[in-house]
Amino acid sequence: MFRPWEMSKRREFSNACEAAKRGFTLVEVVVSIAILSIGLLSVAALIGSTLNSGTSARYVNMANILASEKLDTLNKWPASDPNVAAGGALTGTVVCGATDAYCDSVTVSESSGANYETQTQIVNGNPVTTTIVQTHTGCVDTPANCGVAAPTGGSTFTRRWLITVPVTVTSAAGTTTTITNGAGAGSGPRRITVLVTLNSNGVQNPITFQMSMVRP
Repeated sequence: MFRPWEMSKRREFSNACEAAKRGFTLVEVVVSIAILSIGLLSVAALIGSTLNSGTSARYVNMANILASEKLDTLNKWPASDPNVAAGGALTGTVVCGATDAYCDSVTVSESSGANYETQTQIVNGNPVTTTIVQTHTGCVDTPANCGVAAPTGGSTFTRRWLITVPVTVTSAAGTTTTITNGAGAGSGPRRITVLVTLNSNGVQNPITFQMSMVRP
C-alpha cells in the first residue's frame, strides 16, 4: 500500500517523463536561442576588442620608434646648426605645410619580407622624399640599390617637433629655474619634444606618442 507522499512522487516522475517524451516547447527553443545569441555576441565583442587592442599596441610601438629616431637625428646636429634652432609646434594640419621645417611624414610598409620607411620632409621650402628599405638578406639602402620594388601602401605617421631655448625646469616645490650657458639669448641647452600621430588607419582610438629630451 502506497503512502500519499509516495503517490505524489510517482505522479511527478510520471509527468516529468511525459514532458521529456514531448520534447522542447517553442517558447523553450526561442529562449535557448536568445541566450545562445547573447553569448555569441559577447564572445564576438571580446575578440574584436582584443584584436583592436593588439593593433593599437603595434601602432603605438611604431610611433615610439619613430619618435626615438627623430630625437636621435636632431641630437646629432651641432648646437649652431639651423636644424636645431628654436621653433616649431606640436599642433598643425595632418599634412605638413609647404614651409614647415619642423614637420615630416613617415610611411611604414612591408612587402615580400622587406621593411620600408619613406620619409618626406620640407627642405628649403621643397618636399624631399627618401625611402630606405631593409630586406631579409640584410641590405639596408634605397630600394633601387637593394634590388627590390618601390613600396606600396602602408601606415603614414606625421611627426612634429618643438625646440625651446632656454630650458626651464620646475621643481616639486614650484620653483622655476632657467638653464643657460651664459652666452646670450638663443644659446645653451634646448629641449626637443617630438609628437608622432598616426594618420587615420582604421584604428578606433587615435594613436599619438610624445617624447622629449634635453640636449646641449
